[in-house]
Amino acid sequence: MKKTLLIGLALSLGTMASAQMPDYRICPDFTGTDINGQSHNLYSLLDQGYTVIVDVSATWCGPCWTYHQTHTLENLYTTYGPGTAEDKVIVLMIEGDGSTTLANLNGTGANTQGNWVTGISYPIIDDAAIANLLEIAYYPTIYRICPNRMITEIGQQTLAAMWTSCQGCDKYRADSPTDGTVLPNLQNDVVCVGGSVDLHVRLQNTGTTPLTSATIEAKRGTTVLGTQNWTGSLNTYDLEDVTITPFTPTAPTNTIVYTITSTDDEPANNTASNTVVGSNTVASSTTVQFTLLTDNYGAETTWKLFDGAGAIAYQDPAGNYANATTYNQTWTLNNDDCYRFEIYDSAGDGVCCGYGIGSYSISANGTNFITGGEFDDIESKPFLTNAATSVEENSLETGLSIYPNPTAGLVNINMDLRSASTVNMTVLNIVGETVMQQAKGFGAGAQRTTLDLSGLAQGSYIVNIVADGMTATRQIAITK
Repeated sequence: MKKTLLIGLALSLGTMASAQMPDYRICPDFTGTDINGQSHNLYSLLDQGYTVIVDVSATWCGPCWTYHQTHTLENLYTTYGPGTAEDKVIVLMIEGDGSTTLANLNGTGANTQGNWVTGISYPIIDDAAIANLLEIAYYPTIYRICPNRMITEIGQQTLAAMWTSCQGCDKYRADSPTDGTVLPNLQNDVVCVGGSVDLHVRLQNTGTTPLTSATIEAKRGTTVLGTQNWTGSLNTYDLEDVTITPFTPTAPTNTIVYTITSTDDEPANNTASNTVVGSNTVASSTTVQFTLLTDNYGAETTWKLFDGAGAIAYQDPAGNYANATTYNQTWTLNNDDCYRFEIYDSAGDGVCCGYGIGSYSISANGTNFITGGEFDDIESKPFLTNAATSVEENSLETGLSIYPNPTAGLVNINMDLRSASTVNMTVLNIVGETVMQQAKGFGAGAQRTTLDLSGLAQGSYIVNIVADGMTATRQIAITK
């Protein structure tokens, strides 16, 4: 019910903010019957070597219709699809609104932008269940699914850009006997600076015979952090999360590159990277206050606090939280321990701001050192307890706000600086690659600047701020 309401609001506005299926996840299989009665199974198409472009739209969606009218997907299908010289791409349109009728698709119904059928040769499937399976939060959503089942949201692109994106799937096609692939992790690891985290990566078999061994190396820059000689048995497109080595970050942002160093038939897919964020957030007391303000769907929210050994120190009490209600707890923690706070939302849209202005904060000595509310299904924030640390040392973290989030491009950055400083701002994508860097000088006190992210593709990013010898990190979503 909640997602249906959210999509309805989104399309009346043309844009919205909510959780989408994360990039690089393995897409679940589905079968749909098109309006001509033909059945189409996703995994069968992928097993034939096709890259599948899925356009999830609604007949009444203005932005969907505008892109449909460019004929980009039709031209992609007729130029690179079945029967062409390339024969590599399948396009599927999924009409995601369960109330849509065939008349709407043909442009004669009461809830449509026009005729979606005439002039279209690729399959049109009217099936809201598939849209729900793909975790659609706004229309249009355009996904690329590679033959190895990996899904990525690519948005509304030109024909040339769409074809280039499809060609990027060639290295993930099982067309040689022995081929291991490392895939990007679904999220970056976050740990206290000085704490340890296990470096891990997803290993997939993109060969036609079972994969039984692979040597995987983890590096930061030119330094080899560890090597794992994996053995097992993975059938084609099966995958396994492989732990490489423990890692203790000494810097706020650490790009880790994972490489298969053993010989196989397709070296192009042997490297992936992600970021390990070393958080220097500090609680200046072992007595810590936690405050939660729920949104209008309080029953969706749960949380846990883990200690440095991974044990649960505190968690949400039994029973559901009420809607739009404030809850307070006091935690008594160990000193000099790295804790990890995780908050979850079962609907994947955090506690702010589409369905009530919820939030959470964690404070020590009357000062917040962790705040949040805008996230997807999970947010993880570590902190170190150090009773000897002054509150002032955390002023960048506590005084930082980045908004709007999600954004279509421009974001405002508010921060509080202890002294005149050069502020280094770095934006990283989901695989830990730096996509933007900017350095500016500011005076002491409350400061504000603007970052233009409009040149970046739709998706999730990490914004890393370094100033005054301190670091603060925020996740931000770009929607277009």
